[in-house]
Amino acid sequence: MVSSGKETPVRKLSEDFRIAILGATAGLFSSSVTLLIARIDTYYEWLNDTEYSQRIEDLWWIPFSLWHVLLSIVASFLVHGYLKTRLRSPFLLWQTIGITSLIGWGLTFIIAISVGAIMRGDLMTLERLVLSTNVELVAKHVSTVFACNVLYGSVMNASSRQYVSSN
Repeated sequence: MVSSGKETPVRKLSEDFRIAILGATAGLFSSSVTLLIARIDTYYEWLNDTEYSQRIEDLWWIPFSLWHVLLSIVASFLVHGYLKTRLRSPFLLWQTIGITSLIGWGLTFIIAISVGAIMRGDLMTLERLVLSTNVELVAKHVSTVFACNVLYGSVMNASSRQYVSSN
């Protein structure tokens, strides 16, 4: 079969599927590392007999993890669609995907706070988010996502056929 320079629908679909799987894997990886860190923190709280909260056992994290995976998939599609030709390094490409998913988280929180302020007419949601424990949790999540994307980008740079030009 002679290549006409056009991309066939099957080839485009398989590439999109690969990008979605890579984005989902990146999101699952960073979510699982975040949960591991939260589990370690909870264990040390339990050892120190401080106010032990069941932050992990309550399963509050499932919707957040699913949302992070979805944001990672969308960020992967956006960055691969618009920046793949400009960024030659898969490492930088996955750093951009991580930053894009964090921007998605920021937009999610802005929308949630805005909807809460409009519906209730107060800024209690914003005041609860600014508590020191919540800021610490957000800082841990952001740093974990950056660290995971550094590791994931390094692995993708070293091992993926996705980013090798086929001549």
